[in-house]
Amino acid sequence: MREHPLKAILSRIIHGGDDPSHFELAYVHRGAADDQMVIKVSDIASLGKGSFLLRDGETQIPFHRVLHVLDSRKTLLWRKRQRETG
Repeated sequence: MREHPLKAILSRIIHGGDDPSHFELAYVHRGAADDQMVIKVSDIASLGKGSFLLRDGETQIPFHRVLHVLDSRKTLLWRKRQRETG
């Protein structure tokens, strides 16, 4: 089975030599403003098969909740596919 495309991008950012704090990730977080939370990729402690763990050691975010990943120039690196309606 192929690696999740989001995991591949995050792995490249974390282990690729660029500063992970220059990249941001938005994910669905109920109750937050606009129901989303934005973090720096440097806040990620480890990547799993279908999720990642934040540096607090407790918060695990499944990949299906991630909305997008941006670089320091706000260039879109990855976006969650939108379901087509109708």
